[in-house]
Amino acid sequence: MNSLKTLIAVSLALSCSLAGAEDKALRLYNWADYFAEDTLKDFTAQTGIKVIYDVMDSSETLEAKLLSGNSGYDLIFPGDTVAERLARAGALQKLDPGKLEHLADIEPGLQRLHQRYPNSRESTVPYTWGSIGLTYNRAAIEQRIANAPVNSLDLLFKPENAALLADCGISMIDSPDEVLAVVLHYLGKDPRSGKADDLLAARQMLGAIKPYIRKFQSQPVTQLVNGDTCISLGYSGDMIQAQRTADAAGKKVEFRYHIPVEGTTIWMDSMAIPADAAHPEYAYAFINFVMQPQQMAAISSFTGYPTSSAKARPLVEPQMRDNPDIYVSDETYARLVPGKDISQKDMRARMRTWTTLKTSSAH
Repeated sequence: MNSLKTLIAVSLALSCSLAGAEDKALRLYNWADYFAEDTLKDFTAQTGIKVIYDVMDSSETLEAKLLSGNSGYDLIFPGDTVAERLARAGALQKLDPGKLEHLADIEPGLQRLHQRYPNSRESTVPYTWGSIGLTYNRAAIEQRIANAPVNSLDLLFKPENAALLADCGISMIDSPDEVLAVVLHYLGKDPRSGKADDLLAARQMLGAIKPYIRKFQSQPVTQLVNGDTCISLGYSGDMIQAQRTADAAGKKVEFRYHIPVEGTTIWMDSMAIPADAAHPEYAYAFINFVMQPQQMAAISSFTGYPTSSAKARPLVEPQMRDNPDIYVSDETYARLVPGKDISQKDMRARMRTWTTLKTSSAH
């Protein structure tokens, strides 16, 4: 009888132990393929916390989940403007700097930009980031324009240059807020303006080159590699991904990317803990884990995007680390314009401008 009681007691203890182990799980919401291959496995091995990884399909879905309450997530990876809106709505926890081990490692230029997000700067830790600029096929551009201004938006925004590149294919990201911000900044206006005169000027400038644009798309890599396009206004990571894809296919082509001398906008993905997170302590553990330099370097090399850690920079693959338009200098940081939580009225005006541009056949 005593042995039976002992067996029951052991079984109950084991059940409680297993239940506790099962409960030790971090619910995480992030884009697909946005960690290195071993990141999650190594985190679990080091901490004993398993990760339930839900893949984000859009920023809009993330925002809707958080604003509806009871998202069920302990850690999310919002973009900068989404984080601004979520923090303003009270959907994010303010982070305790005392629980974060690597804040001092963040690139100084990125720290300064991060401070320019008034709503979310106390609720987010920068993760990966990039800029909007020109990715291009070097040989194709040089064949068409002698001494091409490849480090300037003039290469695309001046109609006489766009006309010379039309035959090899121009692509532009289908993102009204980002494109209009770049254009307005180029025109010397407020990048986030909703003023009718500013938006008209932007539409007229884009209208002048629209006849030469082959595609509006957010994923230009395949077309660049296949030769359907030769230049794209888009994300800095497109160049790394296009070059890797071309190299893997044995194609002898060189892609380059430049941050325009006129300046451009930055996007920044961050780590944040929802206000209703069930296990914020696991979220802090994960943030501290991925902010280790070797982890950040592996994530950067795998994703093709720079991470926020200055200590990780020397460990990143040379193709990225040594590219001054990917891992930028302090001076270049000063030319980058952060995102902004703009009003719904201004956002609607910008969307109307974009829709009119895309549907209009007139210059």
